[in-house]
Amino acid sequence: MSPEPTRRWLLALAAGTPLLLAGCRGIQALGPLPKPSADVVTLDRAISAEERMVASYRAAQPVLTGHPRAAALVAALLAEHQAHLDQLRSRLILPPRLATASAGPGSGNGNGGTQVAGGPAQVMTSLKVAEAAAAARLTPELAAVPAGLGPLMASISASEAAHVVVLSQVGLA
Repeated sequence: MSPEPTRRWLLALAAGTPLLLAGCRGIQALGPLPKPSADVVTLDRAISAEERMVASYRAAQPVLTGHPRAAALVAALLAEHQAHLDQLRSRLILPPRLATASAGPGSGNGNGGTQVAGGPAQVMTSLKVAEAAAAARLTPELAAVPAGLGPLMASISASEAAHVVVLSQVGLA
């Protein structure tokens, strides 16, 4: 073997250099990611809002352990919010690399670090306020919601408003 590079070796190196350089850029070699559609943005916002609501209800549960009626109501409403979240998530289809990238600390089944302040009465009041705010936010957005999401979002909005009424009926001293 000669210590100098052969012509064949230099040709192989020249042919492989652009591939190596493209490989170093990773996914950027394919160009920028497309912006998500309005449907995806709307759905993502709704998912985030339901995740926060689920986290609030989960954080409220330990505070209400001495109040069986309130605790049972909060557990039932939590189940409804979890069902809403599951339905919303089932409609958001992301490519595998985006799905793993979007799974952050707020996603999943934990409470996302949500804490509640005060006793049972204050916790119930904060849940009512959160439900009223969610209903107030969702209702005007329904006109712009994509047709496929319309019935689900309307159902969630009505549910949020009904939760305010139900939470108001629990008397805590």
